[in-house]
Amino acid sequence: MKKSYLKLRRLYEDQGLEREELCAMAHIPTSTMCDRLGAPETAGTWRWKEITALCRVLHIPQEKIGEYFFPAIEKGETA
Repeated sequence: MKKSYLKLRRLYEDQGLEREELCAMAHIPTSTMCDRLGAPETAGTWRWKEITALCRVLHIPQEKIGEYFFPAIEKGETA
């Protein structure tokens, strides 16, 4: 089974960050991040403040937000 949010996971790993470091930098509790990354991509569990914080830390441009946080929509899948 494919891990949810694989592209987002790879991005922070490629930047040399551990999940705990990313959470601290984005001011998101580790338990919240684990819940979000473990949820199905179609669940829509991200809050806009979390997305904004992660985009700032990971330097994700606005036009790429869908690729990282809403990949099912990008692929044209439905719930």
